[in-house]
Amino acid sequence: MKAIVVTDQAAGTAGMTLVERPEPEAAGNDVLVEVHASGFTPGELTWPSNWADRLGRDRTPSIPGHELAGVVSALGYGTAGLSVGQRVFGLTDWTRDGTLAEYTAVEARNLAPLPGDVDFTVGASLPISGLTAWQGLFEHGRLRAGQSVLVHGAAGGVGSMVTQLAREAGATSSAPDELPTGRPRSTSARRSSSTSRTTPWRMSAESIWCSMSSAETSRSGPRVWFGPEERW
Repeated sequence: MKAIVVTDQAAGTAGMTLVERPEPEAAGNDVLVEVHASGFTPGELTWPSNWADRLGRDRTPSIPGHELAGVVSALGYGTAGLSVGQRVFGLTDWTRDGTLAEYTAVEARNLAPLPGDVDFTVGASLPISGLTAWQGLFEHGRLRAGQSVLVHGAAGGVGSMVTQLAREAGATSSAPDELPTGRPRSTSARRSSSTSRTTPWRMSAESIWCSMSSAETSRSGPRVWFGPEERW
């Protein structure tokens, strides 16, 4: 299978290389997923788990990326709750090979069904930003209906999720009129703080999205890009 690997932490994203790797196998309670879309943030290349396992042993060349959406292609021994051919999205474990590959093995407990009317790219954009926004709003902030929340960075991944979750919870959200740099707030930030929805993939260049449908991959390898416009 095709996969993106890293071997040199100092190289950052410049050290990401497209290679051929063996297709992983689904261990007990695992699910093998054919990856259709994957989320990646360059900051994860500074996380120790990309370079060493839990015992501190070198694990390079490792496959980065932890967010994914795709289709279940195989089940490990004892895996329950999911079925072959099912659409799913979720997160991989930090110290296991990640999602910038055609296939990845994931613990079943880290996946959830992806509704048929939700695009794979949207599904792959949800896990980290969505969980961060949910924890901030409801577990730490204890947001309730009727309250209001001030969102800094409302045009970013977590910020756009915060505004949508707050609205669904019956709260209101607002964003500062200016960013910390003094620049006017962007159009997408202005919309996300009002009544209209911001689509989850309206991300800043802090995120890379990797589209890996089988047809695209067979022609030219994975298509990876920083945000919606700047191709890499």
